[in-house]
Amino acid sequence: MTDIKKISTHSIRRLIADTEKTLGELESELERRESQAQQIQIDHLEEHMRGAELSLNTIKEFLAVLLAEYRSKG
Repeated sequence: MTDIKKISTHSIRRLIADTEKTLGELESELERRESQAQQIQIDHLEEHMRGAELSLNTIKEFLAVLLAEYRSKG
């Protein structure tokens, strides 16, 4: 690593500016990716809801069978 004490003030200012620019670009890219991931989930929400509804219906049918068996024995 370069000894910072040997770098000129001008070079340090330039490095800071470059670093801030790069940081801004990285933050923008991260925000874009997170937004894209959220949009993908939103696009598939209806599919997820159908899956949840199917699971709920399966549970209801199972409970109905259990209830019918309980009533037939009692």
